[in-house]
Amino acid sequence: MAASEFGFARRVHPPYPSDLSGYGLQLRPWDPALIRQMAQWGERGFPYHMFDLGYLRDPSRASSALSWSREESRHRHFIAVEDGAAVGRASVNLEDDNGLYLWAVHVPPEHEGRGIARRMLATVMIWLESEAPGFDFILTTNSFAERAHRTYFALGFNTIDTRWVNDDVLTKAMWQVAPAQRKQIAAHVRFFDGRWQVRQHLMRRLAGAQMHVRPVVADMSPAARTTGPLR
Repeated sequence: MAASEFGFARRVHPPYPSDLSGYGLQLRPWDPALIRQMAQWGERGFPYHMFDLGYLRDPSRASSALSWSREESRHRHFIAVEDGAAVGRASVNLEDDNGLYLWAVHVPPEHEGRGIARRMLATVMIWLESEAPGFDFILTTNSFAERAHRTYFALGFNTIDTRWVNDDVLTKAMWQVAPAQRKQIAAHVRFFDGRWQVRQHLMRRLAGAQMHVRPVVADMSPAARTTGPLR
């Protein structure tokens, strides 16, 4: 149970660290050079299209995204960097009622398979457990994102609720895609009260819970790099 639910812990807003590194990654705030890299990331399309960042190729939208990421707010936005390349991103809401809320967790397809999501989230959570102690971690995930669920379970998250939610981005896409594309997530969506809804899991990781992270093999070249067994 999150300490925040009982008022035991005081909310803090840790500044961006000067160096946030772990598991072979460096987590950095958004900057123009990294945004240009993210703009070139591969895209998955439906039903993961809400994570695609091709719009950042538009200079005006890239500038707006940079300004948004630098706003003084309850959120912290990180880009995971490996060997100088942007390989993932994640954000955290420091003031969610249920705990420290992780969101916009995204690794593009060309960087999958090296445990980047696990390493990135583990680094963020270790930092927050030091700088903002006393809170559990919360995230939501659509039920069709089964690969992501394996990552979250390995990091100590458990599903505490499952519910149907309205998703405006998904609703718009459902009317635009071919029936064959809808079919791939048919078990996870429903048409209710004139709108498409998606089944969503609410997951929680207790503060200090054990994490299983695939450590990067340090003595291999980036092209051949793999990950070791779970620790």
